[in-house]
Amino acid sequence: MAISRPFLLALLGVVLLGATVLAVQNARETTDNDAAPAAVQSDPAPAPAQTPAQTAPADSLRAAFDFGQIKSGRFSAVLVLGNGRETGKIALTGAFDPGTAQGVPDFKVNGRVSAEGQQVKGAFVSVGDKAYFVRGDTGWRVPAPLWTPVAEGKLSLPVHPATWMRDAKSEGTEMIAGVETEHVSARVDSQAVVNDLAQAARQNGGELPNRGALARALKRGEVDLWVGSDDHILRRLSMNVAFAGRGRLELDVRLSDVNKPQQIEAPAQVRAGAPAGAAGSLAQGLANGIGDLTGAPTSSLKVLTSPNPRRAARAVRDHKKVVILFGNARALDDRAMLPVIRSVDRRTKAVVLIDDVAAVERYGKLVEDLGVSQTPSIVIIDRSGHARLLEGFTDADTLTQAVADAR
Repeated sequence: MAISRPFLLALLGVVLLGATVLAVQNARETTDNDAAPAAVQSDPAPAPAQTPAQTAPADSLRAAFDFGQIKSGRFSAVLVLGNGRETGKIALTGAFDPGTAQGVPDFKVNGRVSAEGQQVKGAFVSVGDKAYFVRGDTGWRVPAPLWTPVAEGKLSLPVHPATWMRDAKSEGTEMIAGVETEHVSARVDSQAVVNDLAQAARQNGGELPNRGALARALKRGEVDLWVGSDDHILRRLSMNVAFAGRGRLELDVRLSDVNKPQQIEAPAQVRAGAPAGAAGSLAQGLANGIGDLTGAPTSSLKVLTSPNPRRAARAVRDHKKVVILFGNARALDDRAMLPVIRSVDRRTKAVVLIDDVAAVERYGKLVEDLGVSQTPSIVIIDRSGHARLLEGFTDADTLTQAVADAR
């Protein structure tokens, strides 16, 4: 069975979103640790007395998932998925740094999905209080309604992977990227995974379907972690998971330059609006995911990035007539209005704009008293700023006369 390009885009979007959540969540944990009272940081409660052989593997495992210790660094990750015949591969690289903004780290995530000879690439960058969808050297800024909740700390994925591990064992010491590490192995408890994901889903207003079936689908899971012997910081994670039906998942994550400054820069070129084509589909998927996790109203990037509300407001300030067609690109009457509105643009001196009906709220006071709710709807604003609403299909002559009659 062929893997579709939309599926690859969706998959890459999920992975990039996951990396974004981890980066932001890590910054929150780091901030919380830094803000804790000195006595709490320097004098933690002593663990129950046990022998080193009993405590070392479990302690190393817990330390591996204490991401609050990691303030900056570089990372790479490779995720391989298969079902016995087909294989897909996702590769991530990037870097992160605390930056100058309060709570929002600077980070860049580059992603690539490969499957059945197809390849999809994408990137996401956060710098200060701004974030960008990126393709090559070009970026498109994430709309403020989406990114502001992230900057305010509303993006979170409340899962606790350390609680998924059982039977931790010491595998000795190894050097990873020049750092001596403790190698710990463990098995994955499928029921613990499902329970944690179910709780996270409930906190985000959802519910996992058939939790028992999900737990049974995970046949076997094994994890290996390499944790710094001195600083107890994760340097590498390797996971192998077998699912029912010959499905498998292999993940390898590596950290380097841990707690060393990283230079993260905004894209060299920033364009208005949103990317088109495959990059646009990927950006929309990321936008939807961010909206779902923050509770922000979801809408198309085309709506959120439309320059028309600013153009209309500027024209009203300059005492110009404005004509706005609010429509739905899929509706027949709305599409029939396009040549009509272009005719009005040629035959009058009004500022003529076309926008999705979902963008109505962005026009604020200019149209808020008209109750625009159906499509097609035409709003005519006269030179004094007074607005009039016409609903349904309107022919070119009628609409041109209505614009001429507006004062």
